[in-house]
Amino acid sequence: MKADQRNTSQGPEVPLHATADYFTPEHLERRRRAMARYPGWQGEDDLNPKTPAGHACGVRVSVRLTRQFRRAHRKQAMDISPQDVIDVLVAAGIKNWVLMGLHGYVGYLPDPRATQDVDVMVARRHRKRAIKAISEAWPEMILHESVQVVRFLDPHDRDSDGHPRPVIDLMFPWAAFQETILRKYVVTDEQTGHRIPRLEAALVSKYAAMISPHPDADKREYDCGDFRRMVRANCGAIRQEDLRRLADEVWEGGSEEIERFLEIAVSNQPFPL
Repeated sequence: MKADQRNTSQGPEVPLHATADYFTPEHLERRRRAMARYPGWQGEDDLNPKTPAGHACGVRVSVRLTRQFRRAHRKQAMDISPQDVIDVLVAAGIKNWVLMGLHGYVGYLPDPRATQDVDVMVARRHRKRAIKAISEAWPEMILHESVQVVRFLDPHDRDSDGHPRPVIDLMFPWAAFQETILRKYVVTDEQTGHRIPRLEAALVSKYAAMISPHPDADKREYDCGDFRRMVRANCGAIRQEDLRRLADEVWEGGSEEIERFLEIAVSNQPFPL
């Protein structure tokens, strides 16, 4: 039935994926049998990397991919790396910071990828100093400020609607688990000197993003994929007690649920979101 033909007189429209007469177990099994007839890429994924890349390698690959993309497709865009942002913050005397986003956990992934902005979380007491340092280092950037994050936008790199793209996200803890990460779950990578979240902190941060009601579906799918890849590449290195303790600071049922999420990731099943 086309969307404009659906009867909405009985209240809000029910999403197609939630209707009882579609995506039933019978439908899914029929589809699975049909698709099993095709050889596809069966077995090819066995050649993909399975172990974590390590932070130094991961951030190097990510920066290289991003730089190549900008040079080929966005020559006007500002080219700012994680190291550039770190150097500015350290020069301003800011000591309590940690790389977040992809650059923070890229070393836990088996196959690093690119990202277009640098995310750094800074203690709230350093807020004014950090904003001032970055603003002075790149005065042409557009500043967009909120309670949780100060976003620095590139005036020379705009999307199809004309909106400037983010280059740096200066984050500040908005929840207890983030305060705890800054205080207890940061390690320094020996090769780069970067302060990054411990594996358990990276997983809990991804878990919090996955269960949040705010992100768009496409962003949540990225989070689910990264969580799954991190778990499968590092399952023997996860400190369960630390993971549970930190997840309980996300919400009161976090410790039990995140353990189920680990099992789901390892068994390659869909997350219940």
